[in-house]
Amino acid sequence: MRLKCLLFTLPLILPVLQASGQGYSSASVLNKGRWVKIAVTEPGVYRLDWSQIRDMGFNDPASLVLYGNNTGQLSFYNDGSAPDDLRKIAFKAEKGSDGIFNEGDYLLFYGEGTHRWIYNRDSRSYEFKRHHYSDTAYYFATSLAGGAATITAESSPAQPYNRSSSSHDVTFRHENEVVNLIRSGREWYQQVAPGVENNITPRFSNLVLNEKITYRVRVLARSENSSSFTMKQGAAVIKTVTVAPVNISDINGVYANITTAADSVLPSSTSPAFGLVFNNNGNLSATGYADYVDYTARAHLVYSDRQLIISDSRSAAPSAVTRFSVTGSVPLQVWDVTEPFAPRAMETDFSGGITAFTAATDSLRRFIAFSTQNLLRPVIMKTPVANQDLHSLAPPDMIIVSDPLFLDHAARISDLHLTDDGTASVIVTPEQIYNEFSGGIPDAAAIRNFIRMLYRRGLETGSPPGYLLLLGDGSYENKTPPPRNPSFIPTWQSVNSHVGVLSFTSDDFYGLLDDGEGEADGYLDIAIGRLPAADTTSAGIMVRKIASYMNTSTMGPWRNMLCLVADDEDANLHMSDAEILAATAADEAPPLNVDKIYLDAFRQVTSVSGNSYPDVVKAINNRIAAGCLIFNYVGHGNESGLAHERVVRTDDINSWKNSAMLPLFITATCEFSRFDDVEINPANGSVAARTSAGEMVLLNPDGGGIALMSTTRVVYSAPNFTLNYNIYKNAFTAAPDGRARRMGDIIRQAKISSGPGMNKRNFLLLGDPALRLAWPVKGQVVTDSINRVSVENATDTLKALSLVTVSGHLEESSGSLTDDFSGEVEAVILDKARNINTLANDGGSPMSYKVTGSTIFRGKTSVKNGLFNFSFIVPLDINYTFGQGMITYYARNETEDMNGSFSDIIVGGFSDSGIEDTEGPEIRLFMNDTLFIGGGITDDSPTLLALFEDESGINASGSGIGHDIIAWLDDNMSDAVVLNSLYSADIGVHTSGSLKYPVFITERGEHTVSLRAWDNLNNPTVATLSFVMESSGKFRLTDLLCYPNPATDEAWFTAGQNRPESEIDITITIYSTGGNALKRIRERVPSTGYQLPDIYWDGCDDNGGRVSRGLYIWRADAVTDEGERASASGKIIIL
Repeated sequence: MRLKCLLFTLPLILPVLQASGQGYSSASVLNKGRWVKIAVTEPGVYRLDWSQIRDMGFNDPASLVLYGNNTGQLSFYNDGSAPDDLRKIAFKAEKGSDGIFNEGDYLLFYGEGTHRWIYNRDSRSYEFKRHHYSDTAYYFATSLAGGAATITAESSPAQPYNRSSSSHDVTFRHENEVVNLIRSGREWYQQVAPGVENNITPRFSNLVLNEKITYRVRVLARSENSSSFTMKQGAAVIKTVTVAPVNISDINGVYANITTAADSVLPSSTSPAFGLVFNNNGNLSATGYADYVDYTARAHLVYSDRQLIISDSRSAAPSAVTRFSVTGSVPLQVWDVTEPFAPRAMETDFSGGITAFTAATDSLRRFIAFSTQNLLRPVIMKTPVANQDLHSLAPPDMIIVSDPLFLDHAARISDLHLTDDGTASVIVTPEQIYNEFSGGIPDAAAIRNFIRMLYRRGLETGSPPGYLLLLGDGSYENKTPPPRNPSFIPTWQSVNSHVGVLSFTSDDFYGLLDDGEGEADGYLDIAIGRLPAADTTSAGIMVRKIASYMNTSTMGPWRNMLCLVADDEDANLHMSDAEILAATAADEAPPLNVDKIYLDAFRQVTSVSGNSYPDVVKAINNRIAAGCLIFNYVGHGNESGLAHERVVRTDDINSWKNSAMLPLFITATCEFSRFDDVEINPANGSVAARTSAGEMVLLNPDGGGIALMSTTRVVYSAPNFTLNYNIYKNAFTAAPDGRARRMGDIIRQAKISSGPGMNKRNFLLLGDPALRLAWPVKGQVVTDSINRVSVENATDTLKALSLVTVSGHLEESSGSLTDDFSGEVEAVILDKARNINTLANDGGSPMSYKVTGSTIFRGKTSVKNGLFNFSFIVPLDINYTFGQGMITYYARNETEDMNGSFSDIIVGGFSDSGIEDTEGPEIRLFMNDTLFIGGGITDDSPTLLALFEDESGINASGSGIGHDIIAWLDDNMSDAVVLNSLYSADIGVHTSGSLKYPVFITERGEHTVSLRAWDNLNNPTVATLSFVMESSGKFRLTDLLCYPNPATDEAWFTAGQNRPESEIDITITIYSTGGNALKRIRERVPSTGYQLPDIYWDGCDDNGGRVSRGLYIWRADAVTDEGERASASGKIIIL
């Protein structure tokens, strides 16, 4: 958990452990033997008893070896300072009088905490370096005879000392990390109540009274007018710090202004106390915060009841030899801990209550003086460290960093990619990485350094890893571990925590791997995605969706659809950007059908709760239900939805049931996928996850999206557009292996193409980076002729009521016929593009834009040996003016798909040939499947299935006023839904077809659904289906049916049930009237709807003999995959 107390640490001079470009260990020391972690929280000499070592599981405590790799907070830059694997820690064994390390003996080692004071030689001052991921450091114990590193002795220099030191530098930081003002960034603050003095007790003692204390204070205030802080020593005011006002109404700007001030003051005593007071200057709504107060002073070298760390910057000088004198009542041991991994015991002498030692101090050295009566004790971890060896790994194709809770799910993802295309993965946990790359201390930089090791090794062989998957949720609060905080994989946070537009989190940090790169600077070297799992349920949902997306069973024409949603306001900026994106998509991927949903083209409704766009909400939900490859939103938003009018809300997201047609969501808006947000209870510090709307899209078990290229923080529209544009430029081309591009590659290349700037860091991929976008890239579907006239010559005009025949073929990317392809192709014939004028709902000027022409025909036909043809009748409802239409294709077989388009066709005019037809189409309605019987039971989200037939075909163009295919519930025609886009003709014919539409029922009981459709000559038909909704009830069987009944020699059994889209084990048992079981029939049946498939009985008993005439009882017992059971019984007469 976060540090919530005063922190006392002392100076440290960090050595450089590794030069840039240095190689890595070929194997980790953790690869064999028994290992136990021990924890420390502050710098000092620690005691580890012989008995404790035995209790750790080491039979020979004398062979103990200590290792560590604690250098504090690792650099966020690739600057060559990163340590590599664990290294030995020198210690001293106190063996007692017998000279043998045994019972009663102990060893001493020097340990560091995670936070550091570092001496800056240029400014000749001390700077505090906080660790942002842990307040606890770790060391590792193992057993290896003769392998221990022991502390060596350092004799006094031969030359006489030329300096004396009886005082040294002491430092103290007051910092209470309680609140993160904007729930972002790595800085935390302490709120300071106005007019109340906050006491600061540095725990200084024995200060030199004529030496000034220097201090540095950093404070913040949120106030509309100037405010101030008063610094005090005792009762005396020593400094007043003024903080400038902020613009409270700017919600994304400066939340609180910061002022940093530095000064010095003589101490009022040898152990002074200080205070900090916030002055709101009469503004009762003003709030003040303290970041830190740093103190540096001079103190006499006096040892009392605690270990004394000695750092005297005045002793360091060329050729300096210093005699240090420490006053104390007992002789002291002194170690040089300048190199903390290998302390050296200084030669000392004790006389007259002074322990003295001499050392060469041509550079600043750090010592610790201690007595064996005041030793620190480490905390021994109960669970041993399992053997591991990340350093021996060869670079894989993909790295999966997974919390241990999700390792099974990580393995499933790895298997999916290995099976699909041979992508090899390595799966590691954060703790394994920490053990080898940060001495067991949680640190996001350690994860980056591990990935960098594999990346640099891969560069040497020409095959660096391409993908990084982070499997686990994250939190802006990085110190509290799970399960008390969903911080399964740590987050990198920007430094800024007080300006909304400058504070952000970015997983890109893990992929900036070249020398000198780091923080948010550089170009991505590896594609990165995160699956924000907070538990095994959410992990399972995402993995199942990935598996389904990769399965060829989900192939369909939805892959040819792009949905572009644009916000209103801002001088039509968002719609203008969307228009450029639509044009780019048309250039890059001509077969894409673009569904434009621009808010300002719809009627805006004003009510007491604000403005809304109910028709936009309906259009978006309908598009999700119908399916699309990409759902792209441009405009305003936040973590709870899209647009001020909330056209996408969390309730909408959770209602989506499009599991077989999962789009990639691109949301060029603010904060929609703020995955790292949590709620922290200020009273007890408990952390609760907050799930953003973007995460809900990914975590919806029945639909939503397969991945999101989305934002985590406030972003700007111009760079948003640039990145969105570059996504399109990269999404629709084939990868080097000839298959579709992977999502991680798409966004990585888009970010690189977007150039410098921080805005792109706010975008991340929530999803599997190695998953390929379901865009067909292999070959294309080609139009050969229209009405038997080659398209290379003049093409025939598509006129209203004319019969049109189209022929074509499928070809490889090379242009050769794909003669081994047999399957089906769906063709969509489109009328001319038409203009839409927006309504200027929020003022400003209307805007005109083009939308895809109305659908003239949508149908499927068979492909045999790469060839196909189909016919259709052009509906009466077309735009009779002549202009350019369009054909788009989607073809599939059992293993692959492809698409294509043809735009050199003319649509317009009226055919001279007449068609006599005055009857409307035949319409049959069902729920989920054709087994449904009117009046049957459904749950609250059945799927309406409509089957159509008419000799002239069905009019789904939407061009004629009032001639749409519409459906409505319970005679409420005012809320009718337009279903034109869902209709598709049956394979090989234009006279029949079907559509499916998910229906959401809010009230239990009896309902009706009605549907009206028109044929191509505009003859209408209305059909109605009755049903009963029972929501989330107990599993049961209803409407038992046996037919024929009476039966002569065979019969079929069926029943209604309320578990659609499931597998059910059904047992039919035939009983005599005396209760004897004569026949059992067991089948496992798929239940796509609310009616069980017919189960056949041949009229025989279990022995094969025919049953005699008479009355029999039959019983049906059903069991779902979830273990739910239901049964029902009926009677049958055998004649």
